[in-house]
Amino acid sequence: MKNKEKKENSVLKNIGLVLRAWLKRYPSAFILIPFYLLLRISTPFVTTLIPSLAIKSISAGDVRNFIILIILAVLIFSILNAASNICGTFVENQRIYTRLGHFMGLFTHKALYTDYENIEPQKKQKLLGKASNSISSNNRGPEKVMIEATELAVILFGIVTYGTAVLILDWRILLITFAMFIEDVLLRTYAIKYSDAHREESSEIWRKKNYIKQKSFNISAGKDIRIYQLGAWFNSLFVEIINERSKLEKKLQLRWFFPTLSGMFFNFARNILAYAILIKKVLDGSMDIATFTLYLGLLEGFTNWIYTLSQRFNDLRRASHEFNDLHEFLQLPERNTKISAAQGQVPALGHSQDTDQNALSDAPEITFKNVSFSYPDVEKSTINNLSFHIKAGEKIALVGNNGAGKTTIVKLLTGLYHQTSGDILVNGKSLDLDIEEKGLEHYQDNISVLFQDTNPLAFTVMENISGAEEEETDKAKMWESLEKSGLKEKIDSLENKEKTYITQNFSSEGILLSGGETQKLLLAKAIYKNGNFLILDEPTSALDPIAESKIYEEYNNLAQNKTAVFISHRLASTKFCDRIMFLENGQIVECGSHEELMAQGGKYKEMFDIQSQYYKEEK
Repeated sequence: MKNKEKKENSVLKNIGLVLRAWLKRYPSAFILIPFYLLLRISTPFVTTLIPSLAIKSISAGDVRNFIILIILAVLIFSILNAASNICGTFVENQRIYTRLGHFMGLFTHKALYTDYENIEPQKKQKLLGKASNSISSNNRGPEKVMIEATELAVILFGIVTYGTAVLILDWRILLITFAMFIEDVLLRTYAIKYSDAHREESSEIWRKKNYIKQKSFNISAGKDIRIYQLGAWFNSLFVEIINERSKLEKKLQLRWFFPTLSGMFFNFARNILAYAILIKKVLDGSMDIATFTLYLGLLEGFTNWIYTLSQRFNDLRRASHEFNDLHEFLQLPERNTKISAAQGQVPALGHSQDTDQNALSDAPEITFKNVSFSYPDVEKSTINNLSFHIKAGEKIALVGNNGAGKTTIVKLLTGLYHQTSGDILVNGKSLDLDIEEKGLEHYQDNISVLFQDTNPLAFTVMENISGAEEEETDKAKMWESLEKSGLKEKIDSLENKEKTYITQNFSSEGILLSGGETQKLLLAKAIYKNGNFLILDEPTSALDPIAESKIYEEYNNLAQNKTAVFISHRLASTKFCDRIMFLENGQIVECGSHEELMAQGGKYKEMFDIQSQYYKEEK
């Protein structure tokens, strides 16, 4: 907690950050904001002045002057109010698009390009959720800071002008009002601290609610929900989450009840004193009715300024705390120092090899040297002091039961995670040093990888394969990739061919591919990129053994003249590999060719004998 408090920005610093972003995006705000503030301050004063002028004119018996003054005052008020509303619309739009264009842009860029270990762990997921919430509406985070900073400027000037008039009337009224302000600030501070202490709890509740909501209309989940009659269960979970949120909200609202109660007491005391003083001055002849009315308006306005100051200031503090969630996420340290800073200009998949002359051009040689890795907040190492060597152009199979550490090795091989200790060498050079000098993208640009949980994006077939828009896609290369993957005939039969969308998220004419067709599409994607380091992390786990064996034959053809690592807990990928590494508890317990390991009669043979019956097609 102490470390977190040191990292948090103060309210003033956050105001400076949002104002700089606002003014940089909209230079016209240098003129617009002061003009808007002037209008906001002038309008309520004219409203307060009109009744006093009316009473003064009526008391003097000058009907003609009364009519002129009232018409003039109403006209001035109407002009000021209209101008204030127009300026307010421009100010509001600028604040909205500063949040969307600047802060949401920073968040999106960070989320897309930050190190993978900054988003996958549960703790980082919670921070990601809080940061996302802070920019989700104009009532949170940076935009709320902009709103409250603007309103506070209006309020502070109003307090100075109105407060001067109240002080001239009687200092005791001012004293009671400021006492009300201090008490209100203290009570609201208590409420804010309670809200802050439960902000993560609130974020988690909404994260669960959004998961249930998304799965309720998800196509894949929809089949299980109906066939296994999970609707009632999902509905009860949703109600349970809403009730949980309701209980938390009641606790939060209770803390905000005390400032309201305190305000009622102080308002009552102030009004009694103010009316007593004003009425006494009228009775002894030192104040006329018009001035009495004016002072009533000034007192009411001053109290509203003070009360609003307390409310706005504490709203600003709460928004500042939410803004700090975004700031904390944006400040997460990056291992990849060559991240495309704020521009988002990342080479399109399949094209970067043509433009980056420094990219690896040959099949890489990989060495793990005493590598250990532990996931964040987990004491036990997933892999411990692991060493192995993969020759350039060699095909390696990493096999073993679930939890053996295969996927962790993949994350390290692809640079998604950084080892806890030890070193990973690529062509004899430390990967850490290479990333520091050239950036992670330089290394990853040479990798074609398929993960076990990969699904096509809801874009066109062409965009899924090339990772680029139509004008940046090599169409001849795309069709060649489809033909090699065995999906060309299917795509060519579609009405919109390669421009057909996957799913109907972006097009009502979108299609759903079968499991096998999805694997072929992903294979076409790997062929198109043509990286010289091929990594397959159980991409066929959803297929039956026979289909898996056939698809691995395609992968074997793809792996020619490349360094390839095949990861599986099933052994369809092993026989054609140069070497097989059998993992158990993060360690390589057996290593050799298929024939060598079968001859050893160890763990590999035991697993292979159990599984082999499923790879025999029935006659």
